[in-house]
Amino acid sequence: MRARLPWVVFLVLVGCGLAAWRAACVIAGPDIDTDAYAHHMIARAILADPGDLSVHWVWLPLFHYAQVPLVALGGTMQHVRWANVALTAASPLVLFAYVLRTARLSEGSRRGTPMPPEAIALLAALFSAMSPIVMQMGTTAQPEPLFALVILSVAIAFEDRRYCAGSLLLAAAVMLRYEAWAVLALVACLHAFDFLSDANRWRAGAPRLAMVALPAALIVAWAALRRPVDGQWFAFLRQTHEFASDALHEKTLHGGAFALLKDALYYPLVVPIRVLGPAVLVAPFGVARTVREQGARFVLVFAACLGFVSLTWVMHASLGLDRHFVCIVPLYSTFAAQGVAAVAEATARLAKRSFGSAGRFGAVIGATLALLSVGGLAIELNVWMADWRASIERGWPDRVALGAYLRGLPERSVIFCDDATLEILSGLDRRRFDRHWVDDPHTWELVADAARRHGVAYVATWRRKLLGHDGRIPDRRNSPREDTALLARREASPAVSGSLVFRAGFEAPEEDTTGVAVMRVP
Repeated sequence: MRARLPWVVFLVLVGCGLAAWRAACVIAGPDIDTDAYAHHMIARAILADPGDLSVHWVWLPLFHYAQVPLVALGGTMQHVRWANVALTAASPLVLFAYVLRTARLSEGSRRGTPMPPEAIALLAALFSAMSPIVMQMGTTAQPEPLFALVILSVAIAFEDRRYCAGSLLLAAAVMLRYEAWAVLALVACLHAFDFLSDANRWRAGAPRLAMVALPAALIVAWAALRRPVDGQWFAFLRQTHEFASDALHEKTLHGGAFALLKDALYYPLVVPIRVLGPAVLVAPFGVARTVREQGARFVLVFAACLGFVSLTWVMHASLGLDRHFVCIVPLYSTFAAQGVAAVAEATARLAKRSFGSAGRFGAVIGATLALLSVGGLAIELNVWMADWRASIERGWPDRVALGAYLRGLPERSVIFCDDATLEILSGLDRRRFDRHWVDDPHTWELVADAARRHGVAYVATWRRKLLGHDGRIPDRRNSPREDTALLARREASPAVSGSLVFRAGFEAPEEDTTGVAVMRVP
């Protein structure tokens, strides 16, 4: 079904306005999402040593490799942010086109529906485009905007039985984020069921097999490549769990059945209320209608992602961030839009039974619900984005100042830096940096060797990591924890020391362990 021009024009105008809002945030200051810096730094490190797969840490590799050509051509993380401004605008357009195409008019709708399909599709697109977490991620260099678009495309291809396109899209998805692994498991189960129940199973089985085999082969290949690096198969999954548990200070579940229920409802209920506002209130009324019109497979793809993020949160294997919900926003947006339509139609039927004629009553109810939902979401979006832009404008003055200091160093000097934000905010050529962890005693042997070869080496990192190499000695004014760190590092690499030539961000003049610093090692 083709949309009338005014609906499309309105959606495009709103999309352009939201894109301009995101662009203003990109211009306002540096990215404030630290993981975005780490992803971009990994792309820079790939060019330095393509064979070192450990740089990917626990993350999947596709987003890093996608940035490699950009980095090789001289692109920066700012270019990735601009790409995400555009990608975030694309998802609502794709959702609008799909919801409109799959709209099926009921018998009563043929005589005049309270909400035409164009209105439902527009409402779903608006909810998706105006979600605060979607808008925020659209100003960063994170993979969420790309992953959300890919997952939406996977859901559409799977529902339309376009298995060849679906296999390529799902192959990309499983190398972007782990949520897609749950989608692969879902697709495999449904294909197995279809294969066993289809009389023409052998003739129809090849395209279905491709949608499972290609993504699964990529996962196995990546695990095989990582095995020599990590020492065991799929060690990066265990490392992900350990990192999340340490960050949450949780190793086991506590709190009994109530805590378990609260965690289980966190992503299906709590996060949607936060990132979609009042639109969530009508979403339950649109679930059945979405399954009927947009298709069960379309819904199940998103449900698999929702199940994955919920399960990992319950197991404390993730940090429970709102941005993990970005790829699921299109599903809840469609639920909400269809919920408004369902309430409008139910009201129209009730008015017809009560008064003999529905008239425009259902349309008025639908329009009122739509305006209230969009208006409430707009207010919430304005609050979120005001805080977000203020944070961007404040930025990290200490890290920016350190980056400016690094730009003034001699061009041939080697800089050891293990913090992605410091490296990228400096704006220096990627080849100037050695990215070994400063916490590792072996790194200081490399620092000493670089200093001997070049006459001097610099170490840019957090101040606390330089304890024991700056001439400081244990004394009674130090805390026991500081003295322990000093002695341990002095024992690990006693011959390597230097002088602090730059400091920023320390909390007080007498505080000697906070902020960032640059050390000169002669």
